[in-house]
Amino acid sequence: MLISASDYGPFGPVVGYGGAIMATGGALLTLFAGKMKKWRPPDEDLPGGAQAIVLLLCGVGMVLQWYFAAPGALKWFVLLIAAMLLLTLLCFLRYSGLLGTYRYYAEVVTSPRKTVKVPILGGRELLPEAEKKRRKLHVDTQTLFEGAEYKPDLLWSKESRQWVKQRVLIFFIFTLVLGTSALTAASFSVQVLLTQKAAASVIRTEESPGLNKKP
Repeated sequence: MLISASDYGPFGPVVGYGGAIMATGGALLTLFAGKMKKWRPPDEDLPGGAQAIVLLLCGVGMVLQWYFAAPGALKWFVLLIAAMLLLTLLCFLRYSGLLGTYRYYAEVVTSPRKTVKVPILGGRELLPEAEKKRRKLHVDTQTLFEGAEYKPDLLWSKESRQWVKQRVLIFFIFTLVLGTSALTAASFSVQVLLTQKAAASVIRTEESPGLNKKP
């Protein structure tokens, strides 16, 4: 049995707005508050501006979805949600692959008796001298990094590391924005199903007689 506006009475419109806001806020808080650190980019490679960019893109996408969400466009919203979910998966797989290939760990001393492993991003390719040493010793890059006392500049050039950082950050932003947008689109679709009205109708005077009343 499909849901209907009568099931929620006057609270039908609130479901879509509340769901969209909670979806966006929940996703951003979860990812940036530290609960998903295992698959976030290393903190030193996650610039502060990235959060602002994600918030901007999610905010603009949410407003556009709210404006175009209407009964006549519902089928397009369903297709949009499916497409964004697929793109989210593809971007995440690419992002996860980049982390798996270029992420290394440095031992950082936090106290006289304790050290912690801190992830960093390496470069696209080793410096010629470092590559020769790796082949001579027959070791992997992580072991070579440990032998270099966790100094990345001894193994990779700045340009090589920047190449990796840019792509990791791009796919991280795409994954987050697309996933959050899919959630907000689903929330507005539910609102349209509940009310059989456009999401933006709440601010239109012809749809809201109460707004026409003059004091």
